[in-house]
Amino acid sequence: MRRRHFLALATSPLAAALHGAAAAAKYPDKPITIVVPFPPGGANDLIARSLAQAMGPLLHGTLVVDNRSGGAAGSVGAQMVAGATPDGYTLLLGNTASLAINSSIYPSLRYQPMRDFEPITILGLSSLVLVVNSKVPARNLADFVELLKAAPGTYTYASAGAGSPLHLAGEIFKQRTGTEWLHVPYRGTAPAYSDLLGGRVSAMFDNTTTALPHVQSGALRPLAVTGRKRSALFPEVPTLAEAGIANLEIPVWFGLVAPRATPPAVIDQLYRAAMGAVRAEEMKQRLKDLDIEPFAAGPKEARDFIASENRKWKEVVEASGIRLN
Repeated sequence: MRRRHFLALATSPLAAALHGAAAAAKYPDKPITIVVPFPPGGANDLIARSLAQAMGPLLHGTLVVDNRSGGAAGSVGAQMVAGATPDGYTLLLGNTASLAINSSIYPSLRYQPMRDFEPITILGLSSLVLVVNSKVPARNLADFVELLKAAPGTYTYASAGAGSPLHLAGEIFKQRTGTEWLHVPYRGTAPAYSDLLGGRVSAMFDNTTTALPHVQSGALRPLAVTGRKRSALFPEVPTLAEAGIANLEIPVWFGLVAPRATPPAVIDQLYRAAMGAVRAEEMKQRLKDLDIEPFAAGPKEARDFIASENRKWKEVVEASGIRLN
């Protein structure tokens, strides 16, 4: 009886909580790795490096960034973190694709965001901007929708690849406006811009920071941004809702998550350090430079947000019939 009683206590929620608290008390005692599932130089990488630098002193430890790109919209790095030891020493700086879209678009995906991760925080939200070649005869979004409806399948939109947020933004736009346009996928944004600027494709959804210089040169015309409010880089450009498409927001977001079963006390430490980092001047400037609005969601709010985004993109993917290997 005593042995059974001891075993019951050892496997109880109270024991698990005490074990987690003990682990958190000495955490961290070795470097923490933030996995970025994309190559160096992109928004995820820049955010992760600023975050690592700012969180280190707050945790009295060291954080390092590990770029684990391998295609499939960040799935390789995300899968690596999903299978890591849940001790708080391997984290993922994910985004809309790796934490919301991929689970619906890749049938053979070997991780599931809501099953395999403990959300720490959603760091920030950004927008895409819908731009058209300056020769397209549309001065605003309403004009453009009329053009699409008058000539179904005539106009085209570029993306950085099939299944990317830029692609799916075009799909949800098509579904909500009742229009038809053709998707032209490229291997990255550079070749997509080459054809967009040359007039070989009509339009593109892209990050505001990337599109800005082409708008400033007059080569592209911005019609709407996809966030819940106007972009600081395009203050004169309306949101989709302001331009007449009600109840449509397509935010781009960035979240910090840990493997499932990471102790709650460790998650709490990481969340507090991440919030301290977001308030640091260097981190605030980095987010501003990337046109990202700090969101600073707590673990529960982050979980609810990621679940909502997964439901939204699942509907879009199912309606479009897109599946990738």
